[in-house]
Amino acid sequence: MIRVAIDAMGGDLGPCIAFECANNLLSKYSDIEIQLYYHESSSCKNNSKNPYLSKFTKDALSRLTLVNCLDYYRVDEELERSLFKRKEASLYQALLSMKQGRSDVVVTCGNTGVMVALARYLLGLIRPKLYPALMRELSVKPLRCLVDLGANVHCPASMLCGFAELGSAYVEEMGKEKAKVGLLNVGVEASKGSNIVKQVDNLLSKRKWPNYLGYAEGHELFTGDKNVIVCDGMVGNAVLKASEGLLHFLMGKTAQLKDSNQVLESFYQSERRHGACLVGVRGNLVKSHGDSDVPAMMGAVEYGIDIARTQLSKKIEARLTREEIE
Repeated sequence: MIRVAIDAMGGDLGPCIAFECANNLLSKYSDIEIQLYYHESSSCKNNSKNPYLSKFTKDALSRLTLVNCLDYYRVDEELERSLFKRKEASLYQALLSMKQGRSDVVVTCGNTGVMVALARYLLGLIRPKLYPALMRELSVKPLRCLVDLGANVHCPASMLCGFAELGSAYVEEMGKEKAKVGLLNVGVEASKGSNIVKQVDNLLSKRKWPNYLGYAEGHELFTGDKNVIVCDGMVGNAVLKASEGLLHFLMGKTAQLKDSNQVLESFYQSERRHGACLVGVRGNLVKSHGDSDVPAMMGAVEYGIDIARTQLSKKIEARLTREEIE
């Protein structure tokens, strides 16, 4: 049984998205349990008048646990030490459930910075000085990913090298294929790029693992030999949102052209996953968009179920340990 902890308070559309998502997934999968962490002020309260609970079957309710929290983190929270003292917040409680072995994966639509800080604080790093990174699958078959997406904005060379290791371990464990790393740059020529990018190129070029193929340009995000594209969080977040924005724009423009829109919709649903995985901490975490609707939230949770079944965090830690020994 896979145990999923959902922070219901992070999304822009309110916690009832998480309730509907939980109902759909408990009906779809018989081998999962869901813990919903929500704030007491929510309109989706644990009582007989809750219209969302009334939709759950008896079997689904038997695998649903509601945790009424006294606090939650807002989307505009500042990163400060006081965050760690708010132990009654919904995301804190969800992550604590993983630390204590009561859940296998945590999914949230909430504040990315808060999630990363709390995950580091409560769960710990899989290796000292290896900073966690948000990683997104750009395609499933073949598997290719982009790392980092915003967990770290100011990145020295050593941190970017760590992202290459984390991304490579992810691809090799989830995709069972050889990782081929590319460092995102403004060109493939040796003379191009910032000083930090050049330092990373030099460091990765001297390593046996991960398998480094050199610089990657923007057009190599979705095609080409490189299946792990590394960049800092500022660039990665901008690239990802620009790409998703372009896809939505094209889908809107082709709305009148039925066949063309079906092609784009098929690609959007089948060739990518919802949500990003936080790799580098001792636990399985998925971050979904703040504006996630029910289908997007369901996709993020299903992604979380997949990585929990794979025991991704433990396998990445074992993979990195083997490389250190070798």
